[in-house]
Amino acid sequence: MKKVFQILKWGMLLALTVVVLAFTNKKQEQQLVQLNQINIEQSVDEFVTEEIALAYIEFKNFDFDSLELSQFYINDLEEVLQNHPAVKEVEVYSNQQGVMNVKLQQRKAVVRIKTSSADYYLDEDGLEMSLSKNYTPRVLVVSGDVNSLYHTDIFNFVGMINKSEFWKSQITQLHFQQDEVIVIPRVGNQKIHFGTLTNINEKLENLYQFYKQAMPVKGWQTYSDISVKYNNQIVCTKK
Repeated sequence: MKKVFQILKWGMLLALTVVVLAFTNKKQEQQLVQLNQINIEQSVDEFVTEEIALAYIEFKNFDFDSLELSQFYINDLEEVLQNHPAVKEVEVYSNQQGVMNVKLQQRKAVVRIKTSSADYYLDEDGLEMSLSKNYTPRVLVVSGDVNSLYHTDIFNFVGMINKSEFWKSQITQLHFQQDEVIVIPRVGNQKIHFGTLTNINEKLENLYQFYKQAMPVKGWQTYSDISVKYNNQIVCTKK
């Protein structure tokens, strides 16, 4: 009799445990999803802020107010945010109470391509990136007869000048004109004829030495055109 009683007791405890677990699971399934925080990785750019990310989620009809945990899939929210043109990486994680947290990394624009038919950025991976109505970074602008065939050369050029604080601040624009590139400087109103985007370091070094030695003597307003496209020489045109 005692053994039977023990069996009944453990059976009741097991049944009670099953009921509690079922009730808890049901309650969790009915728990509404809550978005707790969107963490944006620190960047000099502000293409994506928490407010922009929330507005984008709402624009994509992702409604947290009535979404139960049982109906929520992390991949869905990650996919929505990953489709934002300025988002590079996104990770969504949650707890059993339906509280969501988002970790987001935005893309970085390094150069702007602006032609008569197109206007976009190249990012830090050399990929095309749409403009933003919320934020405009200060980056070098490339204009003129540009197409995607020049992207690699442009990206490499920008990478080189960004390594130098001097050239990064001095060169503001590249203009593709027929078979050559014209560099537009910040200081001085000369057109610098660069030829093609080859032998970049050599051409920049020749131009730097010209700036350092000739410009202080001749004056910054003496020349209208400076050409560095020929090997180891600089050809200038006076105004």
